[in-house]
Amino acid sequence: MKAINAEGIKSSLTDDGSIADTVNALIEIVEDQQKRIDELEDRLDDEQTQRGKDDAELRGRITDAENRLDAVEEEGSTTETPTPETKTDTSTDPQMPIEDVIRIPEHLVEDSLTANQQRSRAVAKDIHQYSQSVPAGRAIKSSELRRVLSARSDGGSTHTETVSRVMDMLDNLGKEAINVRESQSGEKVVVFDDDLVRRIVAYQNQSHGVVIDATEEQGAET
Repeated sequence: MKAINAEGIKSSLTDDGSIADTVNALIEIVEDQQKRIDELEDRLDDEQTQRGKDDAELRGRITDAENRLDAVEEEGSTTETPTPETKTDTSTDPQMPIEDVIRIPEHLVEDSLTANQQRSRAVAKDIHQYSQSVPAGRAIKSSELRRVLSARSDGGSTHTETVSRVMDMLDNLGKEAINVRESQSGEKVVVFDDDLVRRIVAYQNQSHGVVIDATEEQGAET
């Protein structure tokens, strides 16, 4: 980064009085500084994204450990074992970091997550509404994702880079349950695994006191 040298600028004005040269020099310095600021902001955003991912993974491990402990204690106190079908239909236990992110209380979201993490959380929470059913699960195209993000920003435009970052973040936080693929037309698509969507919908219904079969609701949206 070039430092602004006030004495050098004053000297150039005194020596030859070339205001145009001085202005050009200042413009070049400002542009270099802005470029450096942009690079630092991108680096900070990446670091915050990684830290958020690490924190979410840690919370997921803690939740898994607590669930295993509860299961052991329950097994020791009862001889009844829930059927696999009951577990599948009612389970809302988080299995992916994105599910932990979704469960962050609304009043903590702004202070806990970066802007792109908040966008990813908002998309994942209502993915059953924004996506289409495909053989691999529920999919949303990059163009559709852009419209969703723009609508959430009060109709403001969403840059292509922002859409790409949100797709990458969903891919990272979803692990094997969320994948970014390319359609036959060459457009990027985010695909959510059906089981992940089912858990998200079930948790949303549970948190709002609604008793609805997550599978039935997905079918209604298709």
